[in-house]
Amino acid sequence: MDTSQHLQKIIDKVGDLPAMPSTVAEVLRLTQDMSVGMDEVSAVIERDAALTAKILRISNSSYYGMRQNVGSLKLALVILGVREVRNIVLGISVFDTLHDDNADTLLAANLKEHSLLVAGLAKKLDSEMRLNFQGEDFIAGLLHDMGKMVLLNKLGEKYLNIVRVATYSNQDLCDLERDAFGFSHAEAAAALAAVWSLPASLADALRLHHYTPGESLEDAKNPKLAAVVRVANNAAHVACPGEEGPAPLTEETQMAIDEAWALLESAPAPLPEDNRDEIVASFAAEVSATGLDAF
Repeated sequence: MDTSQHLQKIIDKVGDLPAMPSTVAEVLRLTQDMSVGMDEVSAVIERDAALTAKILRISNSSYYGMRQNVGSLKLALVILGVREVRNIVLGISVFDTLHDDNADTLLAANLKEHSLLVAGLAKKLDSEMRLNFQGEDFIAGLLHDMGKMVLLNKLGEKYLNIVRVATYSNQDLCDLERDAFGFSHAEAAAALAAVWSLPASLADALRLHHYTPGESLEDAKNPKLAAVVRVANNAAHVACPGEEGPAPLTEETQMAIDEAWALLESAPAPLPEDNRDEIVASFAAEVSATGLDAF
């Protein structure tokens, strides 16, 4: 079965997935045109005052390290660029769209904190290794677990029970998800990305952030982006285990991390192999210390 057929089976099983918010759809459509003007993008986003306020909050957060206060959306577009602001819009909207007031509060809070940590780590890795992802690092890290949000939203207590089993039995969550549903939260994220027609490089990074049987990072549209998200996710789980506890270090997990690092050895500035785990752990501590409250 090819990937598109598998994703369609997931959609059929989970049920109707949420539609992309109209503002996001219009921003994505506009920014596909490399010549689009900032005024056009700004005019669309500014229709949503709450979204505009959140963009400015993130633009001024420690993740971006601005030396001046970003006080307007147009200034954010000038300093960060249209592509980066587009990614922030997408990230905010996914969290808002998939937010469920009835969801387990602790799990939802841990999920947001973990997602922000992975996003910050991915951005830090991009910067240190000079990979020049232009914002795709942060957004892929931020959205890597949106499949959990989908499953929590659509399956409720049934999915919570799977998470609890993973928490208290130290079993791999993806294995439990596949046993119960026939797919993992990483694949559910890719299904939503397909429904929303998100860029293939982003969808692949979401789908491959965990080991997936029969899949290789080399199959991704942007293998290094997928590798960075996988490394960042693993490092975040080690640094802050959260509700699920530390992920079991199985042979498959280690192989998945080794595969990611092997891809990143060809980065312009690769991390030294002999102490890269310590370096990434220091990055995680640095990101955590800056605060994980951008939303």
